[in-house]
Amino acid sequence: MALSLMGVLGTCVYAAAEWETGGKAGFESNVDRAIEGGSGDSYFSSYLSFFRAPSGESRTDWTLAATLEGGLYARFRDLDYLLLTVAPGINFIPYRTWTIHVSPFIQLKGVKDSDQSSLALGGRLSMKEQITKDLYAGQYYIYRDSEAREDVYSFTENALGAFLGMNWTRTFFTEIGYEYSNGDSFQTIGTPSTVLSTGRGRGKQRRFSTAFETVIIKEKVDRHSFGVSAGIDWTQSLFSLASYTYSSMTGDAGTSISHAGFIGLGYRF
Repeated sequence: MALSLMGVLGTCVYAAAEWETGGKAGFESNVDRAIEGGSGDSYFSSYLSFFRAPSGESRTDWTLAATLEGGLYARFRDLDYLLLTVAPGINFIPYRTWTIHVSPFIQLKGVKDSDQSSLALGGRLSMKEQITKDLYAGQYYIYRDSEAREDVYSFTENALGAFLGMNWTRTFFTEIGYEYSNGDSFQTIGTPSTVLSTGRGRGKQRRFSTAFETVIIKEKVDRHSFGVSAGIDWTQSLFSLASYTYSSMTGDAGTSISHAGFIGLGYRF
């Protein structure tokens, strides 16, 4: 199960620029999804994206988003990754203050720990409502089926989310959001000796992870995530973002808690 679907809480509404590049520095308090304790790590990622935005000349138009992203971790170097996402879509405006966007997507992810390398297919349905000139809201549904090289890292999930945003000025906005998802996930349950003594994860698919140097299991979980983000356009091309997300993931074996955040800088051209 993906943990950070709310890095930027908004729906798929793209900037006017066709190309975008940038980077972000972030931290996550529980990268190994441990039920007790948890190991934190910081990371740096950079990306290059191409967007085909709606022209605004008709109520129905097509979109395209393609992003190549790479990330490096400070401590868990086996989590270093390269990710390619391609998402064509259809944008529909049934009313001038209401936008609906439908987009299938494909993601190819290569991870230094090759057991976690994966191919994911899915789709996203999102809506956005302009409540006032500056206040907006949105809702979305995401389905994702990710097949990893090692099945314990594979997952299928269904996610529902909602967000509320405010454009305080022409160049500054904030958003708050909530997401619920249900699906498969790996969780860390301890060392081999701990697992044997407590019986935790009994009957679950499990294996020893060389990336985390501990035992992980795969099970069905419910995840609740709460997030807040903010962005500033410094110029017509240069912008920055900041985000924080709190997540709790609960399965039969227990609950893992995560705090994650990042600051980023981007350039549209």
